[in-house]
Amino acid sequence: MDQKDILRRLERLDMEAFATIDTQHMYKMIIVGGSGLVLLGVISRATQDIDALEASPEIRHLLAKYDANLRVSTFINNFPYNFEDRLVLLPVGGKKIIFYSCSLEDIVVAKLYSNRETDRQDLISENVVKNIDWDRLRRLALDEDEAKASALNEQRYRDFLYEYGEYVRRYGPDERTDI
Repeated sequence: MDQKDILRRLERLDMEAFATIDTQHMYKMIIVGGSGLVLLGVISRATQDIDALEASPEIRHLLAKYDANLRVSTFINNFPYNFEDRLVLLPVGGKKIIFYSCSLEDIVVAKLYSNRETDRQDLISENVVKNIDWDRLRRLALDEDEAKASALNEQRYRDFLYEYGEYVRRYGPDERTDI
């Protein structure tokens, strides 16, 4: 799926939720991973599915029909603790579902925790590197109440810090030396 395909599926998901759920409530879905990066406009590769970190319980029964899933929610500890403070509203839906993506920097942190080759390739994409707010990424990686607070344990966080340090050294701003 490319960006148009993802947006079309999300729009159809919203329309079906609007047509079949008879309440006044609005629901939320947070998209991450490759599909989140595609929707943020920083990568253009095709993705197999739409990774949702969270989706309101009332709409979960509809997700598979639109190639969306909550499998990535198993890895919520890879996202900085306060990721919801930085959600990005996506320009789709709104009849019944409000769609968000995690910020680029929150997704980068989660992908730095991963050992998957696809995640590594996303991280070194020229457009991803160019669009990172490096100061924000530094805060998310190093502040006590962000990546460290959500890590499963100290060893996992130390492994993340190593990956983060290598990433900044290879792709970060030249003047960055305080890791």
